[in-house]
Parts: sequence; structure tokens; C-alpha cells
Amino acid sequence: MNILIYGAGVQGQYLAHTLNKTDNNITLLARGENYKHLNKRGVVLNHYLQNKRTTDHFNYISHLGKNDNYDVIFVTMKYSDFYSVVPSIAQNISTNIIFIGNNTNPHKLRQTVLRQSITYKNISFGFLMTGGNRGDSATTVIRFNAGELKVSHLNGVIPFHHKLDTIFKNSSIKLTYETRFEDWLMSHAAMIMPLNTGISLKNKYKGNQKQLISNIIKSYNELHLLIEHSNYKIIPKLQSILFKKFKYIAYPLLKLIINIKMINQIQGSNSEVNALYEDIKLLNKPTVLTTNHLDDLIRESI
Repeated sequence: MNILIYGAGVQGQYLAHTLNKTDNNITLLARGENYKHLNKRGVVLNHYLQNKRTTDHFNYISHLGKNDNYDVIFVTMKYSDFYSVVPSIAQNISTNIIFIGNNTNPHKLRQTVLRQSITYKNISFGFLMTGGNRGDSATTVIRFNAGELKVSHLNGVIPFHHKLDTIFKNSSIKLTYETRFEDWLMSHAAMIMPLNTGISLKNKYKGNQKQLISNIIKSYNELHLLIEHSNYKIIPKLQSILFKKFKYIAYPLLKLIINIKMINQIQGSNSEVNALYEDIKLLNKPTVLTTNHLDDLIRESI
């Protein structure tokens, strides 16, 4: 299979590494200094929990041409960057596209691509269960087992699922077809927004983490109520029950998470959190619910 991974951050590099087998011809699209680093040294990954380093070499490009044809294009970028690549994706002749990452409005993204496209495209979505950060000499990846890629077409079967099955055959990564993916995406966004914002504020609240964690828990409850009021389900349900009914467990758990050393390796960017926040807030029109604690956390983090 001829594969393009559009975006060479942590997710893109790890996906390329896991799909590196004889039957897959992989190209990575990177820009700027990252493009130069990859051309010079290849994809060098430090697998944080597995305590090992791997090096792989692929094809690298810095621009997607109109007639560059791929069986599948995986777009692996922050949610705040998805729309910046839409014109390039739309003007390319490749048919099968998967946007991988956080996303609180996949239908809008799909329609934006289709309106601008020169040919019809199958737009699907996914989420890769890994974290980490990118450095000049290597990229650190944090994953449990081999990681998992959840994928969905939102409604119905992914039209090119046979290609995906072939691409991931004998791959170490687990490919999961998620039936309730919109609910899962909204639930995951609700999970990471207060947590990431809280992590970015932990030094500011160094002498009063109790207040910070209390605000995080209240933010979770606000978000879960808003999402459920908008006819989404919280997946897994335990996520909302924990912060609503078992605060005595949630408090020490959050305290441990925001102070653990490893969390600095997987913290999301403020730009992505803010983009997710802006979309989530659109659910609350006309305003019937409050997100005061989340609003305050986001405002403090800017």
C-alpha cells in the first residue's frame, strides 16, 4: 500500500514506525526544521516505558502535490492545525483520508474538505492512543503495549476498511473500528481539557493545589453535563461517575496525575486545548448551562 502520513509529530512518527513493513510504502510529510532532521537521521523514537530506541527510514516530502496519489492519507496533527491543511488535502487526487487526533466537530471538518475538493473523498476519523514529545535528535513516545488506533466513518462502515485491514495486517498496533466514535471523541475532549489546563497551572497553584484540583473536578462535572445535555454519551460512563459521585477517589488520583514526572512528556498544547474549548462552548447555545470553572481555568492558562 502507498501511504502518506501528513504530519511528522509524535503520532505521525510512531504510526510510520508501526506500519513499517514490506507491503507498505510509507511517505512522511514534514516541514521546516523537522523535515531537515528526518532527512538527516530518520525517525528516531525513544520508547519511554519500554526503555528502548528505534530508528526507521522513510520517504520524506515537504509539500503534497496535486497529482501525488496515495491509497490512504493519515493526517496526524493537532486539532488546531487540521483546517490549515484542508486546501492541500482537498486539491490532491487521493481519495481515502483519515484525520487522526482530537476532534470536537468531525462533521464540520469533513464538509469543509468536501466543499473544496476537486474529486470525491472518503473522509474518516481516528485517534491514536499514544503520547510523547518531539525533540531535535529524537522523539519520545509513551504508549502501553503497542498502542491502539481507533477509527470510524461516524455513520456506517469505512468505505476503504479493506485497505486499512491490509495496511495494519501483522502490525503491532491494534486497529479498532469504534461504533460510537463521536461520543468517544467528545468524552475524550472533556477529559483532557481540564487536565491539560490544570497541568499548565500547577506551578501557579504550587501552594494551593487543593483549590486547583477542586476547580478541575468542578470543570469535569460542568463538561459532562453539557455534553450529555447535547445528546452525547460519556464513554466510558465511569468517567463522569468518578468526578460526580466519588470525589474522594478523584482528588488523590488527580493530584498524583498532575504531579507525576511522566505527565510532562504527554501534556497537550494550549492551542489545541483552546480550539477544543471553543468548539465545546458552541454546544451551549442558547446558554442554558454554565461552565464557569472551566472558563476560569482556560482564562488563567492563556
